[in-house]
Amino acid sequence: MTTEVTQQPRELPRRTESGMHTRAIHSAAGVLLAAMQQGRQTPTGLAIALDAACLLNSPEHAARVTQMETERHTTNEALSDAAEQLRVDRDRIAELEAKLYTEQAHGRTLLEQRNAHAHELLKLRPALRAAQARVAELEARLAEYPRPADEDPIAYALTPAATELAETGGAQ
Repeated sequence: MTTEVTQQPRELPRRTESGMHTRAIHSAAGVLLAAMQQGRQTPTGLAIALDAACLLNSPEHAARVTQMETERHTTNEALSDAAEQLRVDRDRIAELEAKLYTEQAHGRTLLEQRNAHAHELLKLRPALRAAQARVAELEARLAEYPRPADEDPIAYALTPAATELAETGGAQ
């Protein structure tokens, strides 16, 4: 199958075979035509013109270029994946930092509450000691007075048991 090529330089074929790299062929043809117009007619002169235009590639060079293009695509994909992972990691770090800040603020609040309670307890300690001293004083004064049996808590607790013992005659 052949294809029609338009806008060809003068003196170039109008058709190319299917599967050929038309753009590369046209570039080479243009370089060769310019070299011939400059008076280069020998194969070496024409080859020098092609080499100067960087249009001569050995099969090894073409294979290396293909390999490097494949590596570039692989590297670009890996770079895109790494950039995406970096964005995900950055977002996760921001999320964790926000959570940490919230927890630290909550921790500060709890610490502030604990400190406030401790401060209140320190303020109340003298009053507690004074109240304990007053209770001890009152208990000492109470002990100075004789109490009737019905006001004595121990005797009061034993009274029902004593009454029952007296009624039963002491036998159980």
